[in-house]
Amino acid sequence: MEEFYKVIIAGLDNAGKTSILTALDKKYDFDKEIVSLRPTIRVEYHATEFLRNKIVFWDLGGQEKYRKLYQEKQEIYFANTDLMVYIIDIQDTKRLEMALAYLDMILQNFRKNKMDVPLIISFHKYDPEFRENEGMIKQVEDLKEIILKKYPSFKILFQQTSIFDIISIVQLISYGLSIFDDKFFALSELLETYLKEFNCTSLIVFDKNAIIISEYYNEFIEPDIYIELIESIKNHLFLLKRMLEESYEADYNFSNVGKNLLSYLHRVKIASISSQSETSLFISVIIKETLKDEFLEKFTDFLNEIKTLLRPLLS
Repeated sequence: MEEFYKVIIAGLDNAGKTSILTALDKKYDFDKEIVSLRPTIRVEYHATEFLRNKIVFWDLGGQEKYRKLYQEKQEIYFANTDLMVYIIDIQDTKRLEMALAYLDMILQNFRKNKMDVPLIISFHKYDPEFRENEGMIKQVEDLKEIILKKYPSFKILFQQTSIFDIISIVQLISYGLSIFDDKFFALSELLETYLKEFNCTSLIVFDKNAIIISEYYNEFIEPDIYIELIESIKNHLFLLKRMLEESYEADYNFSNVGKNLLSYLHRVKIASISSQSETSLFISVIIKETLKDEFLEKFTDFLNEIKTLLRPLLS
């Protein structure tokens, strides 16, 4: 049965909320659009579909006048929220306390109205050059500690994101949407099992909008392999779009990644239980070239199991 979900995207002005949604929507060639973005006026709405469920993102403008409006009209803006994604500009150190105060206003409203709303907090603009910055790492850890200590009753997931890392944006939204069905836990367990069976570096399931349904990675990925892995996943996002929009003959594609790895994208069509329609999902695998034959022997079993698990989610 189709469901409708309301997802709030909140944070101070210039935190990067609209940029995140633009990057998620475009996947590629979005840099110029993001540069030209203007501040959100009150609320902008972005609709998408996730496993036959309708998702509406409420992108709340973060300017002070709008924050005051949201506080005065909380019953309008925050009612019936299924998930909130709160964006903190980690580079805007002068306004971190203001960002925490705004977050507190929203969460106090949820408490007052006994709303059990899952929360994802994104430390945004955590750009690649800051990943090894000890000061930035400590700042993030300190903020996590403050938030968890103050709101122990909330279900909170933390993410680091950057528009220069499209995978981090995809993961941010994907993790949030996956909370809407318990079957995602079984799917994650299946990926973990087959990651070991295939002895692969990564195993990811995308929907047709390139939102990650589930993913699993090898615990030990060398830095140079990680860079190749990210580039390969980006290529899969591009290839996925081609498979959907062009007359792409095959439902799978092998390509080389660096010297020793293979990148494999496979489209799987799952028939709905309740209707005659089909849904295309995409399985992304990064594996050592020497394991290709063994992987292909086991892949059919994986496809059968994942179809069985996903079919109820798509009906």
